[in-house]
Amino acid sequence: MKSNFIKALAITALLASCSEDDVVVENPNPPIDTPGEVSVVLNEVEYLGNRVEIFNNGEEAVDLDGYFLCLAPGTYRQIGALETVGNVNLQPGEYLSVSYEMPNAEGGLGLYRNNAGFGDAANIADFVQWGAAGAVRENVAVDAGIWTAGEFVPVMGDENNSIIFDGEGTGASNWAETTTVTIGAENVLTMPAELRASIVLNEVQYGNLDQVEIYNNGDVTVDLSSYWLCLGPGQYAQIGSIVPVSGSVELPAGEFLVLPFNMSDSEGLGLYSTNTFASADAIVDFVQWGEAGSARENVAAEAGIWTAGEFVPVVGQSASIEYDGEGDAASDWAEEAIPSLGEANDAVARTTTFNITITNAAEIFNVHTFSERIRNSVNEGAGPLTQNGDQYKISFKAVPGTKFTPITMMGNSNDWFLAPEDLAGIPLWDENGAPLNGVDIANELVLYDLGTEADNIPAAFPPAGANVGDADPNTTIRLVDRAGRRGDTYMTAVLDYAEGVNEAGTFTFTITTLMAPNPAQPASSENGFVVTPGIVALHANNAPLFDLGEEDRGEGLEAIAEDGMPGELFSFYREEGDSGFLRLTSTRTVFSPGVVYAFNGERDPFVLQGEVNNPANGLEEIAEDGNNAVALEYLQSIGIPVAASDQTSNVGPGESLTFSLTVPEGQGFKFGFATMFVDTNDWFIAYNNAGYPLWDENGTPASGFGASEKSYLFDSGTEIDQLTGFGENQAPRQGARDTGAEDPNNIVRRVGPSNGTFLTDAQFGKGAYDNPAGVIYVGDPRGGYNAVKVEIQPQ
Repeated sequence: MKSNFIKALAITALLASCSEDDVVVENPNPPIDTPGEVSVVLNEVEYLGNRVEIFNNGEEAVDLDGYFLCLAPGTYRQIGALETVGNVNLQPGEYLSVSYEMPNAEGGLGLYRNNAGFGDAANIADFVQWGAAGAVRENVAVDAGIWTAGEFVPVMGDENNSIIFDGEGTGASNWAETTTVTIGAENVLTMPAELRASIVLNEVQYGNLDQVEIYNNGDVTVDLSSYWLCLGPGQYAQIGSIVPVSGSVELPAGEFLVLPFNMSDSEGLGLYSTNTFASADAIVDFVQWGEAGSARENVAAEAGIWTAGEFVPVVGQSASIEYDGEGDAASDWAEEAIPSLGEANDAVARTTTFNITITNAAEIFNVHTFSERIRNSVNEGAGPLTQNGDQYKISFKAVPGTKFTPITMMGNSNDWFLAPEDLAGIPLWDENGAPLNGVDIANELVLYDLGTEADNIPAAFPPAGANVGDADPNTTIRLVDRAGRRGDTYMTAVLDYAEGVNEAGTFTFTITTLMAPNPAQPASSENGFVVTPGIVALHANNAPLFDLGEEDRGEGLEAIAEDGMPGELFSFYREEGDSGFLRLTSTRTVFSPGVVYAFNGERDPFVLQGEVNNPANGLEEIAEDGNNAVALEYLQSIGIPVAASDQTSNVGPGESLTFSLTVPEGQGFKFGFATMFVDTNDWFIAYNNAGYPLWDENGTPASGFGASEKSYLFDSGTEIDQLTGFGENQAPRQGARDTGAEDPNNIVRRVGPSNGTFLTDAQFGKGAYDNPAGVIYVGDPRGGYNAVKVEIQPQ
């Protein structure tokens, strides 16, 4: 077993030269070996010379007279027969120098206990291989468990150099080439100048990735496992203990190694060959950024690889600093907006441009049924209108911009129903902004055939029973081809309006029958018009409940059109999930022009969920006033990909914000966005704080609507909340920007009861949304605010 003797010596030197914080956290007095154990090791080899150093790291003297050195068949020599310096009866902690001709710059040297068989793993005591793998005795050392097949110590091929053992382990990584030959004395690692110059810090991304790129610009592979990265006291790591992002710790010539390493915006990073961090002989390369005076600046200056007082200016958090390949000055480093970690610094950056569409997806806000028959001003309970003058009357809340779709069955038909001729619905406010008050909209209704039941079969009319008619051979929804199909032939349908105070106004919808059937004649679609219970939908989208020329959607309209039963369709839209209504949109609002961006850190740098908002980042301007200019400038300043919407005006239901965002490939970038939920004081929509990955693990760019699912409604915590859609300090109603009172809860948070922030629907009367998940995607089965769709498509 090899000891930590040399490592202990290195630590002793370190204690003498560094502050207490510099000391590697290890046992300062490691055991040399098991008491009484015999142990000798190859400790230094002049691979182009003729000397080999053997060290006794055990606790018992070892007589090396009968030991052998062997490179290959015919090269074995008994140590007692060779010229030596030191005592062949080697005492613990002592060195023996042996003259032994080396072959060339490639070899594998075994130390054997005897010559009973050089191919026998039981006889080999130690082994080292340099220059190349596959030496004759490599397999013997592998069988003995003292070497790993294929490993070798890289060498420069300089006759003035030797290779030295670091005192622990049994692999090539425990050996290094030195220009300070110390045969017969303690090993000193002085890297060859060529090797020292060939290993360079090549790129540093200290922003949101915390990654360091090392480049081998020499001619030989260098094993970096024993090298160290150091920022200062307490901030160091041995490269062999770090899992690379890319590349190999055994770094071939012309290749790159990328390592994760935590850094801040103001540091000085040293690359060391040993952990003597205050030694100018140990520091290999250095770069300093943000400001001068970092902990290792003086070491780098003493080594002649940096100029005291110089530093590379700070760059954006998704940018890196790159080395130009020559010199040791801060001017040899420059900002790279699109990092090339793992590639040549002059490599053409690979990017993907994403087309992003954020749609105001508000559809149906509320549904109401009418079924209570009023006859001679008396409410007679649920039933059809069978006499002239019979009425249905319902009241509902709505806000400007809402459209209205009422549906009622022609009860004396198989599957005919009255609905608006304009499938977009009937606007509840006219083009001048006045509500429909005292307006009869019956002439805007027409008869449709649902296509679910064959027509004019009296035996199948109610009260024969629900859903009993023969199937219609034409299954598409179509206009009824008959004279007098317009609603004002059969009824009046009057809307009246009463203004609300700090809430939505109330419409009252009254249907009065004008053409009741003649009871003396058989029931048919030619005998008057029976008005049945029905439904009204308050909506923003076109064709909210059916499409002309298409089949019924199977949501419950058939029960109205065939049997005058609105309950199924009502329940479909009023069904609640774990976090709110599954299919009803919470609020009618517009979205402001927004921003999209990409980041590759652990969390969103813009939407600081759980923290007080950064007042300089522009989120407040978006969340309170729908102004994206400050946010755009800020995100550009921190160096992350960002784009403003093509639209410069608010977008309403059914309209979209579109963006084109170009993002570097292969760096783990994720998507974020922000747009104001305009009818609030300081609410906005954004993606989950972790960001939506723009590439999968196979490097395939994202596409589709996946970013919709975890888009949420947030409160920026900058202005106290007022009733959604009615606050005098909300953007559509305030006299000037930034006029609301300060929010006592100044934390950026998701809207939901767990955060003490509620959306109360005063626009359509649905009340407070108990929505802890904060989901706002129309496709999420849990329900929620149902207001946005986000689509990402790579160009």
